[in-house]
Amino acid sequence: MMNMFEFHNKEFLWLLLLLPPIAYICKRHQKQARLSFPHTEILKSAVGSYRSKAQQILNFLRLSALTLLIFALARPQRVHHFAESHSSGVDIMLAVDISSSMMGLDFHEEKERKITTRLDIAKQVTHEFIQNRPNDRIGMCAFAQDAYLVSPVTMNHEWLKDNLERLHVGLIEDKTAIGNAIAMCANRLKNSESKTKLIVLITDGSNTAGNIAPLIATETAAALGIKIYTVGIGKKGIIHFAYPDKNGNAIMDPLGRPLTLQGQADIDEELLETIANKTEGQFFRAENKKQLSDIYTTIDKLEKTDIKIKQFAIAEDFFIWLIGCALLLLLLECLLRNSKFQKIP
Repeated sequence: MMNMFEFHNKEFLWLLLLLPPIAYICKRHQKQARLSFPHTEILKSAVGSYRSKAQQILNFLRLSALTLLIFALARPQRVHHFAESHSSGVDIMLAVDISSSMMGLDFHEEKERKITTRLDIAKQVTHEFIQNRPNDRIGMCAFAQDAYLVSPVTMNHEWLKDNLERLHVGLIEDKTAIGNAIAMCANRLKNSESKTKLIVLITDGSNTAGNIAPLIATETAAALGIKIYTVGIGKKGIIHFAYPDKNGNAIMDPLGRPLTLQGQADIDEELLETIANKTEGQFFRAENKKQLSDIYTTIDKLEKTDIKIKQFAIAEDFFIWLIGCALLLLLLECLLRNSKFQKIP
């Protein structure tokens, strides 16, 4: 809501330009209206001074009343502007893999001084995605051996981003429960009344844990009208993985280099593509930060939020008060002219 003071009929304010000429005419008329009186200098001086001050007061009251009437004609208002937005909205659940393989260093670039893991890049790009969807309700789950709820769908995106930053490898026992993650997200979206319901699942592995099969969870999501966009990140083959400390940060040696081990990176692309196709979503692959960022941008464009903004205003008029004050000034001028400042015949 925004409050503004304005004049509804601004054109009447041009009448204010007439006030100086009117004031000049009144003053000139006052000088010309001399009183014939015997040549008694003291009396002449006293009466002249008295009549001059009285006429000035009367003229001031009349001009003030005229000024107020002009402002009243311009119709001053305090306008309360309201904007009401209605969003057809998209409810989104983000499922983020935090298994140990997300410590892969294949996304790290030599120019970066800080060691960057797959999870670091996934969090950065997810943060940007949330930032770009201010009108959607977004929730999040993290998964490894099991899935746990990070946040239900919410419009409080700052709180959501804070919780995203707290995610790290080691929060949950290792392995990858893709089915459990889909099931948890679908359960959080099943009662949503939004026109569009999405799950964005980001992982670098294959299903190795959980008590719910990924395809069964996928069929449930499809029956609930939920689309799933799956994102497989990381390169295939032998890559370096960093050892995480208790806070999920890469452990460094005395020379400032990360302690690493080599391992085979496998992504079940066939499973991720099947999950996406069964729910009319899409499957994406990202082998570097730019590709991952482009994927999120593509999802953002595919699932736009329809927003309607209705604007209206309520005006509070003040002209009646100005007219009242002007009438009081005219009444006072009339009373003074016919009493204390009454003209001498």
